[in-house]
Amino acid sequence: MLTVIRFWRRRMAGADEVCSKRRTRRAPSHLLVAVVTMLWAVAAAAGGLTGPPGGKASGPVTLRADHQEWIKKNKWHGSGHVEILYQDIKITCDDVEFNNDTMELVAHGHVIMDQGPRRFTASKLTYNLKTKTGKFIDATGQAAPEYYFTGKEVDKLDATHFKLFDATFTSCSAEPRPPWRFKIHRATIEEEGYGSFHGVSLQVKGVPVFYLPYLLWPVKTERTSGLLVPTFGYSNQRGMYLGNALYLALARSYDTTIYLDTYSQGWFGIGNQWRWAPKEHARGDVTGYVVRDPDTRQTQWKIDGKYHQDDFFGFRLVSELHDMSDLDFFREYEHTFNRNTLRSLYSYIYLTRAWGPYNLNIRMDRRKTYLTSSEIILQQLPELELRVRPTRIGQTSLFWSLVSSANLFNVDRGGLLSGTYERLDAHPQLSYTLPSPPWLSITPRVGVRSTYYTKSYNAQHTAFADQSLTRSYVEAGLDIVGPSFSRIIDHSWGPFTKFKHLIEPRIEYTYVSDPGDISRIPRFDEVDSTLVTNKMRLSIANRLFGRMKKSETARELGSFIVYQDYSFSEPLDFSFDRKQSSRRGPLGGILRITPVQGVYVEARAEFDTLFHNLRSDSLSASMYQKGKFLNFTWYQGYIPQTGKRTSSQIRTSFGFSGANRPLQLRVNLSYDAQQSKFLQQRIVARYQGSCWGLTLEYRDLEFANYPAKDVRISVDFKGLGRLLDIRTGLENE
Repeated sequence: MLTVIRFWRRRMAGADEVCSKRRTRRAPSHLLVAVVTMLWAVAAAAGGLTGPPGGKASGPVTLRADHQEWIKKNKWHGSGHVEILYQDIKITCDDVEFNNDTMELVAHGHVIMDQGPRRFTASKLTYNLKTKTGKFIDATGQAAPEYYFTGKEVDKLDATHFKLFDATFTSCSAEPRPPWRFKIHRATIEEEGYGSFHGVSLQVKGVPVFYLPYLLWPVKTERTSGLLVPTFGYSNQRGMYLGNALYLALARSYDTTIYLDTYSQGWFGIGNQWRWAPKEHARGDVTGYVVRDPDTRQTQWKIDGKYHQDDFFGFRLVSELHDMSDLDFFREYEHTFNRNTLRSLYSYIYLTRAWGPYNLNIRMDRRKTYLTSSEIILQQLPELELRVRPTRIGQTSLFWSLVSSANLFNVDRGGLLSGTYERLDAHPQLSYTLPSPPWLSITPRVGVRSTYYTKSYNAQHTAFADQSLTRSYVEAGLDIVGPSFSRIIDHSWGPFTKFKHLIEPRIEYTYVSDPGDISRIPRFDEVDSTLVTNKMRLSIANRLFGRMKKSETARELGSFIVYQDYSFSEPLDFSFDRKQSSRRGPLGGILRITPVQGVYVEARAEFDTLFHNLRSDSLSASMYQKGKFLNFTWYQGYIPQTGKRTSSQIRTSFGFSGANRPLQLRVNLSYDAQQSKFLQQRIVARYQGSCWGLTLEYRDLEFANYPAKDVRISVDFKGLGRLLDIRTGLENE
């Protein structure tokens, strides 16, 4: 029989005082008490409700059970699907005894207690509903934010404090053998506070990894200062590795982490990371790291940082900082494989603001490029750039645009070729679309560019000369698209209801006047490059579009474009001795196919019309479908005069990834078919478990100046971070 009994306690703290003031009210008679008691008994026997008068519960206590009985006046016993509800507490078990006077209960068998977002299980529970304290035997529980613990005995001391004996602690979800856990002799845990662990051993898959006599662990959703979990590893260059870090939460918007790494062969490194978020949509961090070489007694260092802010005095600010002592730091100390193959470092501060068609950009940057025996440093200190998008002039069909800039450069190309100079550049353009039918578009354009340099190269190009230089030229162009012809194919196939075939010829004419002697112009970026041009490109495109059954828009399924350039001035093709030449460029073709979303195939070829041989051909394809991806490129180059193949490169990457895939794989291969050898092999495999991850990485680079072959293994745990990092080099054959 299901019985429901409710006990009530006074809700108002001053209820007794209020009743004492009502002295004129007559006390209930013995007959009334007897009637109320009898009604309560009848209701209880019928599966009814309210507990006996005089209960001391603070709010309703609901008891449900298949079988129930009163042992004493205020002591209730229930068995079979027992359920107890009180405030935010729900307890289920097989058997329970409850004392209405003391609010204490003793539960046995499959005990589950839910309190708010927390859940506890036990074989036996002794608990006081009034003080919300008690003892769990053979217990499991959860503490904020995502920590789980077990204990032979768990004492709930108050709303937020627990004491554990012969316990385990982990961030893995409750499971019999979690991937990692702390095995603890005894502990005291404070929610949104700390856990004090005594006699701690870290176990991975049940195997002890290290032991600590005492460990203080933050059990907080907020950031908490303290030592992070140590990291172990191995490097074939520096031996066994042990690293640790101290995290300091300095303020709500600022924190810092101090790193210390030691190696068995005498190396040691120290680093510091600062992070800050001073306002909404503003965030930055900077990390510095120093390594001491015991053999050379030299210090190597690096610094990395970034900061962005969406509103910086009306500008959007983006910046990055990257620098290091020398190239060896990347090669020997950088833990990330894809970073230590870099050969240049780029730092910048970029501010941009747009209003209407105008865009104002301010940039300071520094690029350091590492060559085999020297460094090249190019700096802008700073650049001020104004851009105007194509803007209609009045109500006409005439549009104007502008790109202008003012720069201060500092250049060090080695030797005497270093110095500081300024550059002013203005590049306005006008374009006009002639009135024409929809199947024909004619757009002429004209522009001028003028650039002023405060310094120039000397005659030998070995140093800067204090001689200013101005370069000016005129450019013009004409784009004619059409007449276009199309045909609708009203035929359903697959997911498409109809198709459209479009034939679109195009003429593109480009003219750049001769700016004179440009050999002494200091080269910094594309603004300084001038290519005298007087040529035309003719092309014809065949395009196929398909309309989906469930869409009103059409999608391009494929295209085939044939093109050729013709020069009105200098020849575009010539022999080694320049005795044979032609103003016609190569005949090119581009085939693109996009049959379905996520699949792209492109084939290119250029045929030399002077020597009737191929210049180049390539095939590329990409596919991405439900986390699986494939990228493939094959390029071949030839000497047109002899037809000899000079290069044949194959690059491919494939694998699978995704948030719901525990196993992720990425393979990058670069193969030189001309030399019959791999230039790059990189395989990254990662397994992501419920609360741990394993990464295996293999890299083999055969670049001439910087060959490398190494393996990396790292293991990270949820709530702990990276615990194991092994990196070892392999000898290249």
